[in-house]
Amino acid sequence: MAKVPKYIGKGEGGAGVAQLPAIFYDLIDDLNELRNKQIALLQKLDADAGTADTDYEATLTPAPLKTVK
Repeated sequence: MAKVPKYIGKGEGGAGVAQLPAIFYDLIDDLNELRNKQIALLQKLDADAGTADTDYEATLTPAPLKTVK
């Protein structure tokens, strides 16, 4: 995961501008990972016989990410 610098751009002598795409790509990766873990949890709940008879995956699955690399 990228560390987000305090200043991006001229605040770091201009060197921070090139970091911005890397920061965004890492954020996309983090969002994808969280989304995948949520879907896996919903699938596990659906498979569990002890939970209510609700289709968790169908009702709570997040929409696909609009941001892609």
